[in-house]
Amino acid sequence: MPPQPHTQPSIKDLVTKTVADAQRLAKAQAALLQTEMSATGGKVGKGAGLGIATAGIAIFAILFLLLTLAFVLVAIGLPIWAGMLIVGIILIIAGTITGLLAKKFIEEAKPPNLAIAEFEKTKAALSGKPADSVVAPAADPIAAAVDALPETPGT
Repeated sequence: MPPQPHTQPSIKDLVTKTVADAQRLAKAQAALLQTEMSATGGKVGKGAGLGIATAGIAIFAILFLLLTLAFVLVAIGLPIWAGMLIVGIILIIAGTITGLLAKKFIEEAKPPNLAIAEFEKTKAALSGKPADSVVAPAADPIAAAVDALPETPGT
């Protein structure tokens, strides 16, 4: 087969390729954001679940402590109220443990830093800035998204 002469692509071909590349890039960044957010959502869900468990345990602890006080006032007999008091203390300890675990899971939830960093790199590339000028992602993902919006003339 004879070699084909090298021809320059048309502007239409270049625009079509650029649009397709931009769509692939946007889909890849959306997939990255979705992956990071699902990991964060799981931790927030666990923390919220443990927080609800803490509230339920606290209600039972208060109930048992109130029953203990009632039994103490009715009869100073040690066996009934002492047992109730021990159960109430155990519930308070369990509530404290689940509350601390809930706090830990909620504090571990982080913003989607990888997606924000990739978005910043893309923004820098599209604006013609060198890759070295890209700063670390903002701590606030909403602020980062607002900063990335194109400026409108006259504002």
